[in-house]
Amino acid sequence: MAFVKPQINTIKADIANISIYLRSTKKFGKTTLFRDVILEKYGDPSYGLLVGCGAEVGYKLLDNLNCVQVTSWEDLVELKKWLIETNGVEHHIKIVAFDTGDELVLLADKKTIAISNKENPQKPCRSIKAAMGGYTAGEKYSANNLIKPYLSDLQQHGFATWVIAHTKLKTIKDKGALEEDGYQQLTSNLSADYEAAFGDVFDVCLTGVIDRTLETKQVGNDKKNVVTDTERRLYFRGTPMIDAGGRFAAGTVPEYMVFDKDNMAADFIKIVEGGMKKSKLSGFKVKAKVEDKPVVEEKPVVKPVVNTAAEVEEDEPPFDADSSASEDEEVYSLAERLAAVREAFKNAGKELKDQVKAILIANGNGQEKAKLDNLPVEELAKVEAILGL
Repeated sequence: MAFVKPQINTIKADIANISIYLRSTKKFGKTTLFRDVILEKYGDPSYGLLVGCGAEVGYKLLDNLNCVQVTSWEDLVELKKWLIETNGVEHHIKIVAFDTGDELVLLADKKTIAISNKENPQKPCRSIKAAMGGYTAGEKYSANNLIKPYLSDLQQHGFATWVIAHTKLKTIKDKGALEEDGYQQLTSNLSADYEAAFGDVFDVCLTGVIDRTLETKQVGNDKKNVVTDTERRLYFRGTPMIDAGGRFAAGTVPEYMVFDKDNMAADFIKIVEGGMKKSKLSGFKVKAKVEDKPVVEEKPVVKPVVNTAAEVEEDEPPFDADSSASEDEEVYSLAERLAAVREAFKNAGKELKDQVKAILIANGNGQEKAKLDNLPVEELAKVEAILGL
């Protein structure tokens, strides 16, 4: 892809601008939700495309669904080429869903095995475990060299992508934890390499759960747990038991939504687009451009050489030419007095100058004479008197 100059990203609260990894137990209604979202959003099934992968055909009883079946990785490559090159000409598809992710992985694995056998004819393999030299190298190749670039390419060309997949209970252990420290969590039924690839390319990972209410009842001579009620929940945020989450800002989407009616598309779109809208920075304004000020180079301060009374030229004042003045009126008055002393000293005769120098030497530290600014008030008054001020 050609280099694109950096630009400020802004959130467009539209479900066609977000990629979704949708997982659940079987018969939750994942494919139906995709169909209903397309019809609710666009009123036309041709704006979406369901890609049935491999052996699974889960859309035979879904009416008004734009769909296609692929049975090989080569089919997927041809499909992507058609989607990108004929966009706006032969179709106006906005969202592409792959059903299921499990079958998509199998197609990628078959391609990886074929590539491995071609590159290593002396070591032919039949399983993904042995491909690319084994030790999960085959799984990593499928995930990172086939699946991830494929989905990313579609997204970079403006297509929102969904992957519909299944779930299973897994024992989760934190790194370094003991076996008995593991806990059960409902998550993807795919291995870690594939799951990581999907996690990288999707904005949100949603997990559907069918929550069943059980009641113990007497059945004949036995007591059995009987399902008395069910509730379908789609989780947007994870819990210790449910793996879910996404890139929504904190607090912008609920933990889950309840599927309590046949068509949940409008509610689903409202939550997703609402979460996108709430994720925008509120109250932020770009500051006006501040012009760069020229840097003024500070000249080093050279301390004056202090001479003895005999070495001071008669026309040179025996004190600093500058004084430090603060902003209050009292100090400003002192500054005026010092300025007057300096001016009078320049015009004074040698005898008067020697008297002033004697006062400065007397108030010094023995090696250097005192500075005019540091003279006690009564000593400054003596200097003023000598100079007739």
